[in-house]
Amino acid sequence: MRLQNLGLLDKFTGFLEGESVDEFFSTFDIKFSSGTWAAGGFSDRFMSRGYSPDLPSDVKSRIERIWRAGIRGFTPINAEFLDAMLKVNWQLVEEVLGLSKSKGMEVAGLALDLAGVPILKLGSLTNPDPSLRKKSFEILVDSMDIAKMLGVDVVSFWPGQDGWDYSFEVNYGKKLGLFVSGIRELADEASKRGLKLSLEAKLKEPKEGNMIMPTTYVAVAIAKKVNEELGKNVVGITIDFGHELMYAVEPAFAVHFAKLMDVPLLAIHINTAKAHSNDEDRVVGTGDLWQLVDFLLATIETGYSGWFVLDQFTYRMDPVEGLRLSKELFANAMKKALFIYRQREELEKAREIGDQVKVLDIVKKALYNI
Repeated sequence: MRLQNLGLLDKFTGFLEGESVDEFFSTFDIKFSSGTWAAGGFSDRFMSRGYSPDLPSDVKSRIERIWRAGIRGFTPINAEFLDAMLKVNWQLVEEVLGLSKSKGMEVAGLALDLAGVPILKLGSLTNPDPSLRKKSFEILVDSMDIAKMLGVDVVSFWPGQDGWDYSFEVNYGKKLGLFVSGIRELADEASKRGLKLSLEAKLKEPKEGNMIMPTTYVAVAIAKKVNEELGKNVVGITIDFGHELMYAVEPAFAVHFAKLMDVPLLAIHINTAKAHSNDEDRVVGTGDLWQLVDFLLATIETGYSGWFVLDQFTYRMDPVEGLRLSKELFANAMKKALFIYRQREELEKAREIGDQVKVLDIVKKALYNI
């Protein structure tokens, strides 16, 4: 982020929308993108046919909608490139790469997600069936080659079906052992390809007991252990803002914790959820603005230089409009974080003596007036 341009912040007073958002992102080199999954084709258990069944949900159609929303970066999911036999459709990868170039878009990373594969409903790297664990590993490694073809350097793995629904269901020690071993092998394969492997934690959903990495702190511990065993920082983390709220911690604290533990923060997924709720993935900035701006401030304070990726499911909205709204609201929240960061010396003095009133006096105008 171009913090040397903080003096230009005053140019961006008032609510940012339209071209002023793009100018703001460019001025401060803020990397903003969307996951392809956020661009429509939404369904849930109440509306299994989908909320917009006539809306094309192939990856190229989703990229087109992201472009129409004025967003010039996108992160696809590996599953979008797999055929019925779970083999990579390399022609489609080439078509997506060509589409991104023709649209002037940048591929922001690749998400690794096997949660929607029916034969892997009991897990991927921790599946009870050794042959399915092997199958999962092979798919994930093949997917790294997708990342190489797309020209990205980070693959982010979300183990959506690895976990449990009921107490006593699994041997926790064995599950963890299988998972860490699998991550170590994946990290080795990533390193061979010049990639970083990022781990995304989540408390629950689709598993309703816990998932194998229920918190960012578990993800940090696993990443640190594997990095130490490999002797290099190959594994980092992806922080999903809404996932932090699911277990009601301060999201900003997780950013600083990863920094302290020397675990790279490689990607951020941005959205909105309520504390102790499900993974709502609502429009950015429609929840607790204090926590969101504090989180964004933490990314500035720790020198985060990666992508902010929209991860939202706007079931009942036109997805293009939902993406546009989140882009605008994110920009305005980040602007507030930068205004507060510009006052960092005064803020730090108040923090150091524990003056709560002074801290709130410093941030209040940025939160409510800028």
